[in-house]
Amino acid sequence: MRAEDLLQAMNGIDDKIIANTYNSSSSGTIVHIKKSFPLAACIGIALFAAATVTAAAAIHHFWGRGMNGIVRSTSQQQQTLTEQGQAVVYPEKTDYSSYQVTDQGVSIAPETVIADSHYAFISFKVQGLNVNEMEEPGAELTYNLTDASGAESYYINGTSSFFDGTYPNEEGMAVYEDGSPMEFTENGELKLRYVDENGDLEYNLMISTADASDTLLGKTLHVEFQELGIYADKCEFVPSVVGKWNFDLKLPTVSNAKTIEVNKAVPGTECTIETIEVTPISIIVNYKIDGSLQQIEDCNGIPMFSGLGLKDGSNYMYLSNGGSSYFTDDSMKKGASSSCFQRIIDTSEIRSLFIRTSDYENAEVVEIELP
Repeated sequence: MRAEDLLQAMNGIDDKIIANTYNSSSSGTIVHIKKSFPLAACIGIALFAAATVTAAAAIHHFWGRGMNGIVRSTSQQQQTLTEQGQAVVYPEKTDYSSYQVTDQGVSIAPETVIADSHYAFISFKVQGLNVNEMEEPGAELTYNLTDASGAESYYINGTSSFFDGTYPNEEGMAVYEDGSPMEFTENGELKLRYVDENGDLEYNLMISTADASDTLLGKTLHVEFQELGIYADKCEFVPSVVGKWNFDLKLPTVSNAKTIEVNKAVPGTECTIETIEVTPISIIVNYKIDGSLQQIEDCNGIPMFSGLGLKDGSNYMYLSNGGSSYFTDDSMKKGASSSCFQRIIDTSEIRSLFIRTSDYENAEVVEIELP
């Protein structure tokens, strides 16, 4: 049994009961009977324990393979954000079957949604799509937001792809999801792992607001898959299945955002960090610009967020998972850098910021301690 199957099977069972009845190892589950109770007594104890489980008992939430490919997280972080309402795990819903859509022999269903005001991560499970080894699967889809009235809301940025079985480690280097190094064929082609042990795939969608004044919270995301297939020669998309897989997903209303005053200069620049607005999945760094910044082509010269240092001594220098920098007033004396994260962050444990001194290529990365 896989770890996620075990966790889902144990939904609603109190942690202490679980801890007292088994110990888990990487090779399997071993049950240890601590005392030699008669069978009837054991059953009586189990029934009594079950009767004392209340609605407050721990539920073990699992975000799925695809979501862990977008944003790394610990089991405890998955529990916390789900219980707080910032993450939604669709397979836990009693009406989950109503979210599963099958067309042309392929089934697609939402797995997990995590969001804050400006970023959202959405993963889907795809079953029945045949993908051979060394083939890269792809999809054609559209998506948009609607507000409470059902009217189309506003423009959003987005990127999507099938999860390839890899993620960046702490040094920013790609490794497989089990932490092992990347492998190559005899011809030097990278071996990716799109298909899991059950033959299923995961499709990941990341969206963000196009305007800092907009919010994703509480909006409904409409997603329509139209074509599924592979990329021939890694460039041209060739559809193999054409159909319609439509979803309307209510985004969370909880962001767990906090604002931290910094008021520290970025060394080697004309910028001072005034505040940061941070959630477990993203950050906005707000700057005061004391001079003029050199702007070259598409670069505006505003320092870019790179990573975070934590109080336990961990340094995630390459935590950024895409973002942007922009001026926030017409005088160009205020600016910001916005980015989502490659892993979930406990915002109370932030020790320092890693900032690129500009948005130019190969800009120096400096560390700035929080007050």
